[in-house]
Amino acid sequence: MKLMPQLAFNGLCQQAFETYRDILRGEITTLHTFDDARDLPPGSTASAPGKVRFAELRAGAFSLLGNDVPADEFEPMRGFNVALHLQSVAEAERIFGALAEGGEVSTPLTRVAWAPRFGMVTDRFGTPWLILALEE
Repeated sequence: MKLMPQLAFNGLCQQAFETYRDILRGEITTLHTFDDARDLPPGSTASAPGKVRFAELRAGAFSLLGNDVPADEFEPMRGFNVALHLQSVAEAERIFGALAEGGEVSTPLTRVAWAPRFGMVTDRFGTPWLILALEE
């Protein structure tokens, strides 16, 4: 079994995934737009032409999926975080800082009883992240 979060965007999926690719030093392995779409799954509605029907980003053993939804069906992401457990404080600080650019920090990256660094941020695309460093 492999658990992969799928994020819904209001027309900014491609920009978000290109940003995440750079920050997480990953690779976008799939990016299909609604221009390429022939058959949609039952109950699905196509977003605008040029918008993302399906994207996948891989960074290490981690996969993140995403797509754009029609503007009238879009709801901001809430009720979860994309959690990243990183090996070092330096990597946690680099990623947290990059995700915070243009976003909103809800818990500054700081030392806590259970980890050398812990913080929470919602990036400029509306994705909530939980960042944790495992080692100094």
